[in-house]
Amino acid sequence: MALVVFGVVTLVFLLLRLAAGDPARLMVQPGTPETAIQQVRERIGTDQPLFQQFMEYLTGLVRGDLGTSFHGQQPVLDEVLRALPNTLLLGVVTMAVASVLALVLGVAAAVRANSWVDRLVLAYVAVGLSTPYFWLAVVLVLVFSVQLNWFPAIDFTGPSSLVLPVATLVITLTPILIRTIRQSLLQTLGEDHIRAARARGLSERRVMFVHGLKEASLPLVTLIGLQAGFVLAGSYVVEFIFNWPGIGKLTLDAVTSRNFPMIQGGVLVAALTFVVVNFVVDLLYTLLDPRVRLAPT
Repeated sequence: MALVVFGVVTLVFLLLRLAAGDPARLMVQPGTPETAIQQVRERIGTDQPLFQQFMEYLTGLVRGDLGTSFHGQQPVLDEVLRALPNTLLLGVVTMAVASVLALVLGVAAAVRANSWVDRLVLAYVAVGLSTPYFWLAVVLVLVFSVQLNWFPAIDFTGPSSLVLPVATLVITLTPILIRTIRQSLLQTLGEDHIRAARARGLSERRVMFVHGLKEASLPLVTLIGLQAGFVLAGSYVVEFIFNWPGIGKLTLDAVTSRNFPMIQGGVLVAALTFVVVNFVVDLLYTLLDPRVRLAPT
């Protein structure tokens, strides 16, 4: 985990410095004398050698200091902590709705394989997989906000503001979750221990939810972990479209102004979130399937 985060931090730091664009020139009016621009560079620290900038950045990270924003001179850590709860709220609600919906539809499709229910669920999966989420977000805004005026289109003003961004992410995430749980459950229900449980006279409900679903949920847990990392750390476009005051919008706004410290802070939080979520998934594996635990030495 530490190596992954360090690699992400290093890569982002280098790419920002090597990319075209001078933050100092964007912070002053056009036609500003070169001497004034140089003073801005000295103030924000971009005049120093690249290696020195990187070492100062790492030293700050060790102390828990993410740096100071180029615009407003506010601590990056404060800005990130202010936006993080909104991203967490969006991610938690999205994953809760997506997981429940995927589990219900996936089980229904597996239990009634090749029926009209299964075909209807698979049709939804096909449509969901082929729909770009950025296009879907715009369509939902046009229909439910502009035309019907049911839900707010931008910003976070209350629970109703969650509906459209959550719906966009849920429709994007559930197809692959549904397909995974359906395929895994169908494969599990054909194994020997499931047939043995039925032969012992156990009810179909017990066979399905006690013996079958627990084993079939292993690949689902992996996907949920990966999707949760995407929602919490990578839903930048959705946050930008809905003007959601989270980490994604904070980072994208910083990209347009070459606000290096803010970009680095947003990406660092995204990387930490992703690796922590995947670490939790690894721990859940040991609870769902004791066979994956390390043998005692």
